[in-house]
Amino acid sequence: MKEHITISQLSQLMNVSVHQLRYFEEKGILYPSYTEKNQYRMYGLHEIYQLSHILLLRKLNVSVGQIEKCMTSYAADDYNQLLEDSLQRVQDEIANLKLLEQFIHKVLKEHHSLTHQDNEYQIRLIGPRHLKLWFAFERDQELTARDLFEQRPVPPQLFENDLHYLSGSGQVKLCYETTDTADYILEEGSYLYKNFSVTEDDEIEYEIQQLERYVTQHQYKCQSKIILVEKSYLSMFDNNKLQYEIQVKVK
Repeated sequence: MKEHITISQLSQLMNVSVHQLRYFEEKGILYPSYTEKNQYRMYGLHEIYQLSHILLLRKLNVSVGQIEKCMTSYAADDYNQLLEDSLQRVQDEIANLKLLEQFIHKVLKEHHSLTHQDNEYQIRLIGPRHLKLWFAFERDQELTARDLFEQRPVPPQLFENDLHYLSGSGQVKLCYETTDTADYILEEGSYLYKNFSVTEDDEIEYEIQQLERYVTQHQYKCQSKIILVEKSYLSMFDNNKLQYEIQVKVK
């Protein structure tokens, strides 16, 4: 019949491979309108619309096995629920992609800033930071992988965020920024800061001592204890070093 088309023509019309069309037939969700004596599969308008529905369901991540159930037993309400569920998944994915976009912008901006700094002390205004305590450890304690593993639950996106080390009373409190109830609040103000990278823990202690000397020499009045900020995500630019920023609020 002239109003029907071959499987090859259907493939071209719907931008689907012949292999995929044969697979749909094998799974019992799309049959030809009829088969000619020469074994050519022929498809009509009904099959075209049926295939369009199959492709839409596949785009909604419905499995081929589930499609058969959809086409044989789903009512309008079932399809409505299916679309609402799919919409929610898409919206969640968009939200995650936006967070990823923000993170990429953050990393690029901070790396650009690092490469254009002269590695000297500078002052900048930093807004208030609300911190959640992850765990505390002794100041002379060297952190290990086991220490991190045992401190569960682990904060979300742990190494995509700045980790703040707050020292006091012989302990170091390891914190991360939060929008929930905070354990500590770092006040807005002018902070003296410097970025540096290390390969050994001793280098961190050296930077702390250097900052203390600098504050004394320039007669700054400290309004906070020294804050160490770990930016582990910047280590991707140099796998042999860990990036930090040392800060203290001054007047």
